[in-house]
This record gives sequence, structure tokens and C-alpha cells, in this order.
Amino acid sequence: MARLGRLVKTTTFRLAVLYTAVFAGSVGALFVFVFINTSVFAEQQTEAAIEAEVKGFQDTFRREGVGGLVSAINRRIDPNTRTDGIYLLINPNQQRLAGNLTAWPDDVEADDLWINFSIVDLQAAEPGLADVRGLQFLIPGGYRLMVGRDIREARAFRAQLLRSLNIGLGITIALGVVGGLLFSRSIMGRVEDITQTCRRIMRGDLSQRIDSTGQSDELSRLSDSVNEMLDQIEHLMSGLREVSDNVAHDLRTPLNRLRVRLEIAANNATDEKEKEEIEEAIADADGLLATFASLLRIARAEASLRRSFGPLQLGSIIEDVVDLYQPLAEEKGVEFGSNIDFSVTGWGDSNLVAQALANLTDNAVKYTPEGGNVSISLKAENGSAVLEITDSGPGIPASHRDKVFERLYRLDDSRSTPGSGLGLSLVRAVARSHGLSVTLSDNAPGLAVSVVFPPPPGPAGGAVTKSP
Repeated sequence: MARLGRLVKTTTFRLAVLYTAVFAGSVGALFVFVFINTSVFAEQQTEAAIEAEVKGFQDTFRREGVGGLVSAINRRIDPNTRTDGIYLLINPNQQRLAGNLTAWPDDVEADDLWINFSIVDLQAAEPGLADVRGLQFLIPGGYRLMVGRDIREARAFRAQLLRSLNIGLGITIALGVVGGLLFSRSIMGRVEDITQTCRRIMRGDLSQRIDSTGQSDELSRLSDSVNEMLDQIEHLMSGLREVSDNVAHDLRTPLNRLRVRLEIAANNATDEKEKEEIEEAIADADGLLATFASLLRIARAEASLRRSFGPLQLGSIIEDVVDLYQPLAEEKGVEFGSNIDFSVTGWGDSNLVAQALANLTDNAVKYTPEGGNVSISLKAENGSAVLEITDSGPGIPASHRDKVFERLYRLDDSRSTPGSGLGLSLVRAVARSHGLSVTLSDNAPGLAVSVVFPPPPGPAGGAVTKSP
């Protein structure tokens, strides 16, 4: 049912429905034209036949008088000759002289030429309800003659024709919709393959390629073009990783030598002011090394390949992070608690995930004031691993929660705090490459960070609670 819903929402199905509507409208207009022209033609034929008979009766009356007219009418009502003719001749006293009607229809004016009436009760009727279409005229001497046709068969024919046209229109629309569904399903299957491949590539697996169907259509040409583009991107990414490694080797080594020389100079300095300036230079060099290392980690996370991923024991990773930051929290006078479900597993690069979780924990401990508290928990929820880190710090305003993930972005209040503004950028890079969902929300007071991992296979287990 969900697949049918997605199918109905596709562009191909909408186009098919649009074309079906246009075609059905054209067919409907054609059916209306055919119906109207057929009905008008049948009515014209009936009236033409009646007028021809009237003309013949007029000629008979001129030649043979009323007696000859009576004989001619009696011949016409002979069942062996005609069955649909309606005739009636009356004298000036309204008495019937000839014909197959018992009386003149009611509510019919003498000056009306064409009349419609029902045979059952001989009452005038609307054309759509009438049984007879007739033509009346006066004969010298006060005689009146009416000649008509039983139009019930013609009316039944028009009704049958209308039903047939409606059925044909319904079949046309049904075939159009079914054809649209089949067409959309065929196209949607190929588009879905392309979409899924692109999503796997977006998650970091640059080795993925779109399967070629071998057909020479637009989608096949698009798939070939995308595959060529991916080959080029993979080549560029490989070159970028090589350049990054070379830069790391070429720059970190001289920076480390610079730092060592500064330390030697500081140890040999005799002037306190000079020594203090050298130590500040050493701190700047450390900051450069830390920033450079963070940028390299972010680049590695953004270029992470899924083929290097594996099962993750998230509980063990979080436990290591807790052990790392718990002494720092105690030194600041911050209460640090954890609630870890060690049975919850994940999938990804353990080093990158550990670095991302460490960055989140570092921020929580760093910005929580003395006497505050930090809590970290891991649990399974709806088949997914959910990690939550809460603190009682100043929090992040809602208007800045998207911006803090940008590189080198820092809130005004945090500029005096040591850091490069790259911690959350690494978290976002890891989240994108691993398909994680990271949400920032209020903790009243403080900040709550929720990280949801994709559902991995594995049974659920019990929670193990740890406290400081």
C-alpha cells in the first residue's frame, strides 16, 4: 500500500494521468459529438418520413376525397405493411374516421404542427418522455389528420448509445490509469535504483555505480553520465586524500620541530619576560597543531568510505569516553553520570565515532559550570541506538543551533574558552558519513544532544548504570 502511495505521487504517474485526462476529454467530446449528431439525424429522418407520408395523404385527398383518404390510412395501419406508424383522422365532430388511435391527444392546440404525446394516456408530453412524434394538419371541411411515428425504439436506441459511450469512456479512463501505473512502476523502479545508489554514495561509499540496463534511452544515458562523473569524483577524492597525507607529513613535521626549538629556547632563556613570550609562542604552535589535526580529522570523516565500516560496541566506546572525561569533570566540580545499555550496537568507523562522541562530551564538560551536572546515556529505541548527552550549562540559543556545526563558528560567549570551533564540525562530518541524526534541544537549563544511529542487527539487552 505504501509503495502504491509512492507510485501515485511520482511525476510519471501524474503525467500519465494528465495525458489520460486530455485523451479522455477528447474522447468524451468525440462521444458527445457522435451522440448529438446521431440523435439529431435520427429525429430528422423520422420527421422526414412523417412529412413524406403527409404529402402522400394530401395528394390522395385531392384526388379521391375523404373516402380515398380513409382507405389509404387503413392500408397503412395494416400490420403486414408497417408497425411503427401512428395515424388518426377525425371529422368536424371529433369522431374517429380512421387510424390506430382511439382519440385525439389532450392538451394539443389546433395550430400546433409538430406534437409529442404518450400513447398510454394520450397526453401531451416532453420530447424526452413522449412515445410518439406526430404532425397534424387541417383538411378542408373541418377534418383533422395526424401522422406520427412510435419513437420508443429510437429513444431506447439513444439511451443504449449513451450507455455504450459512457462505458467506452470509462474503459478509456481505466486503461489510462492502469497504463499510467504500469508505466510509472517501470520508470520508478529504475529511478529508485539510481536514488538508492546515490544515497549509498552520499554515505561515503564512492565505489557504488548505477547498474546499466543496456537500453539506449534517456535514463540509461543519464546513468552512464553519472557513473562517469562518479569515476572522476573518486579519482579526485583519492588525489585529495593523497594531498592531505602529504600536507600532514610536510607541515606537521616542521611545526613539531618549531615547537621543540621553542621549548629548548624557553629552557635556555634567562630573562623571565623572554621565557614567557616563548611559552606563549609554544601555546600558539600547539593551537596550530590542534587545529590542523582537527581539520584533517574532519576531512577524513567527510571522505570516509563505508567499506571500512564494521560493527560497533557503542557501550564500550562510550565507557572509554566517560573514563576519559570523568576526572576532568571531577576536577571542575561537575557531577558526571552515565546510563549505558552495553547490548546496543552500531555500524561504522570506531575511531571516527569515538572522536565525535568525545567532542560532544568535551563540550558538555567544558561549558558546564562548577556544581553542575553532565549525563550520558545509551539505549535502544524503536530498533535504533539512541545516545543522549545532557548538561546544565548555558545551552545554545535555538537561532544558533544550525550554525554551530559550521567550521570555526563560535558563539560570542564562548570565544574566551579555549578551542578552535571545529569540534561540532567533526560531529556533523561523522554524522553525514554514518547516516546519524544529531539533534540539539533545551535541557532547562543547559543543552541536550541526541544522536540516533541507524538500526543495526542484534538482540536488545539490559542496561548497566554507572555513576560517579
